[in-house]
Amino acid sequence: MPAAAIVTIEDDDPVVSEYDVFITPDLEQQLYILQYMNRPPEQPFTEAMRSRPSEVRIKEESGFIEVDVPLNIHQNYNRRTGVKWGEAVRKTKGLGQKAYGIAAGFEKVMPRANNRPGAGSEAPPVQTADEDDNIDEYVANFEDANEKGHVLNTQTWGGQIIKGETGKPNYMVGTFKENELHLTKLGGIVQLRTQFNHLNAVEQLDVIRRKREKESQEGAKPAEPRAFLPTVKRNAGDTSAEVTQQFMKAASAEKWSKLRFYDEDLDTSFGAYEDRLFLKDAPQAAKLHASMNNAQFLDAISAPSTDKHGKKKPAPKRHNHPVIDISDSSDDEPASNKSESQKDTTQGPS
Repeated sequence: MPAAAIVTIEDDDPVVSEYDVFITPDLEQQLYILQYMNRPPEQPFTEAMRSRPSEVRIKEESGFIEVDVPLNIHQNYNRRTGVKWGEAVRKTKGLGQKAYGIAAGFEKVMPRANNRPGAGSEAPPVQTADEDDNIDEYVANFEDANEKGHVLNTQTWGGQIIKGETGKPNYMVGTFKENELHLTKLGGIVQLRTQFNHLNAVEQLDVIRRKREKESQEGAKPAEPRAFLPTVKRNAGDTSAEVTQQFMKAASAEKWSKLRFYDEDLDTSFGAYEDRLFLKDAPQAAKLHASMNNAQFLDAISAPSTDKHGKKKPAPKRHNHPVIDISDSSDDEPASNKSESQKDTTQGPS
């Protein structure tokens, strides 16, 4: 290629800035990126936008995270529907339902029937939202009903942590400080989507209603003694269905752990940002060195080639290509002073 053409290409793609890259040490606490799907970036969940999350909870073993965000119940809000949904969530939680959907292993808590001899009267039946006679009263006294927990006033976002796997790329988050780029390894990424826990609660109450109607027609089956048959339980299988079933049971049994949320404009958030996402004493950081030369790197990233018979071609003979020196000190050395067999592989601070 003519020299003039090379100059033209370089001018079309100039280097606009250069950064020294640093890698921070692993954090004691996990660092996750929460991505709110279908949420415009100009509408973050912050105090300034009047949408600061009211609660964040996590199931560390199964990897589920949920974020409750306040709803504006005074604008474009159907009060009657909000009361029905709020009552459904309140009643199912009163039965002992701690989570909904996949985070609960799709399990539903049913009310216990007192049909044992001498157990006394049964607990009052649970009413569905349509059967509740207090709906009109809650709508008429909406503000009071909201304070007492009868109104759905939060929107729940949920997702599962996508963690790094061996042999696959590791994600990192980068922060800039002047001409420095600091990279911190992520514990995982969570894609949060709106959860329909209120609809799951409505469906759960409907299942309870149908079960109650069936028992009223056929009569509740009294508890009877059962024969005990000893069996040998085999080890859990490793099929996909069995693994999924075990995971669902574990997710249902695991309890939520609540996290403390700090708004992005608080001094605590800025302090954590400076303390955890930047390498301290960057000028004294150890420098990284390449472990392979150019030919070895190309061989490592290239797909294996085969001949027309499908057999793998022998690897080409490697030549001792010189290692390119990209250290900071090389910029100050004249090109004539460099040896073609130079082995310095220092890349500068990383």
